[in-house]
Amino acid sequence: MKENVRELQNVILIAADEVIRICDKYNIPYFISDGTLLGAVRHNGFIPWDDDFDFAMKRSDYEHFCRVCPSEIDPEKFILQTDVLEEHYALSFAKLRLRRTRLEEKFSEGVDISQGIFVDVFPMDNLPDNLFIRKIFMGMSHVIKNLVWVKCGYGVYTHGNRLSYKLCKFAGHFVPLGVLKKMRYSLITRYNTQLTRDCFNSDYPEEIIQNSFFNERSIYKFEGREMYSFRHADLYLTAVYGDYMTIPPEEERCWHNQEFDLGIYGQGE
Repeated sequence: MKENVRELQNVILIAADEVIRICDKYNIPYFISDGTLLGAVRHNGFIPWDDDFDFAMKRSDYEHFCRVCPSEIDPEKFILQTDVLEEHYALSFAKLRLRRTRLEEKFSEGVDISQGIFVDVFPMDNLPDNLFIRKIFMGMSHVIKNLVWVKCGYGVYTHGNRLSYKLCKFAGHFVPLGVLKKMRYSLITRYNTQLTRDCFNSDYPEEIIQNSFFNERSIYKFEGREMYSFRHADLYLTAVYGDYMTIPPEEERCWHNQEFDLGIYGQGE
């Protein structure tokens, strides 16, 4: 575990607090999710070795957030990062980043994007109920996602030697990046007008949860704060992690990020 992970967590909370402030002001339902919710339930805050923070929203609420956020944040302090606002940002979810800091993930190393310390805001999109159609849908989503990632320059140092990477790079020469992004959006939002059982995060499609989880919220303690998430946290966490209350051995504790610079926040300002 990185010795200064706690300092990073404290800076991440600045961005998390800002997301929550905006959501509360505009009555946008948000849910702390993934390892953040696991930390809230198991540790009343961050998982001690964790270095990120996740929000989940239904697509319509996510788009509401992305509309109002730019006029709400202090542009000297924060930047909202989406695949629309930054050309070479490849992911289909938003990050709220802190300016005058740096956190460069290995997967996006060298990409021409903002690289400040961040929190993730994930839109959740409906999946078709028919399992055969779902399999085709997920395959198409995977292909387009990878074409976008490679065309933006992601994964050069982590996947660049793979044949699949080279094939995506070759194929990407024939389709403009903007067209690929529009194709991805059109695909992953295709079933949002239908009532379906499940939804997913298209960048991390292994996370499939029931839409009904978004119907009810409860308050959870997190680092002395109160934050909303799924009322049925046990069902959600079991679906995502299995036996989530068992703390993994030290060698299995995941540190996501590589290097970071706290900037002014590391100087006591």
